[in-house]
Amino acid sequence: MASNTVTVIILGISITAIAIAVALFAVTIPLLATSHTNNQNTLQPNNTAQQYVGKKKEFYLFDSEIPGFNETEMGMPHDIYSMPVIAVFKGDKVVIHFFNIEEPGGDNHSFTIYDKPYNVDVIVHPRENKTITFDANTTGTFAYICTFHQPTMRGQLIVQPPP
Repeated sequence: MASNTVTVIILGISITAIAIAVALFAVTIPLLATSHTNNQNTLQPNNTAQQYVGKKKEFYLFDSEIPGFNETEMGMPHDIYSMPVIAVFKGDKVVIHFFNIEEPGGDNHSFTIYDKPYNVDVIVHPRENKTITFDANTTGTFAYICTFHQPTMRGQLIVQPPP
């Protein structure tokens, strides 16, 4: 009987020791992982405060037509921009190559933004092209229009906060 009692006591102590070891292991691993993560953060520079450096964004814009649109019947022009949306980030340099593809004797077109700070008004004659350049320094949505072909020839310049 004494032999069985000793076996039970040893078995009980062994199970208790294993349970304590497992519990300590379960607690120690997350602490080590947290400590490792904290050490990494203190050793490496903080990259979250990097500033966005603007990029040159080029767009090729030209006049186009709504297919099958009858100007006389509708009472408005059929002209539209090839790009109804130009999206950039604050800090970008915007370069727009604007082409008037009308035949000689055709209509003039403009790229006009009345909203400050951009305030752009460029007229392009048939078969001409002009380059419009500005810095996107204010966020927001700004309408661009052709002053000759409203309400159909319009678009939006969207200047988003830097990524």
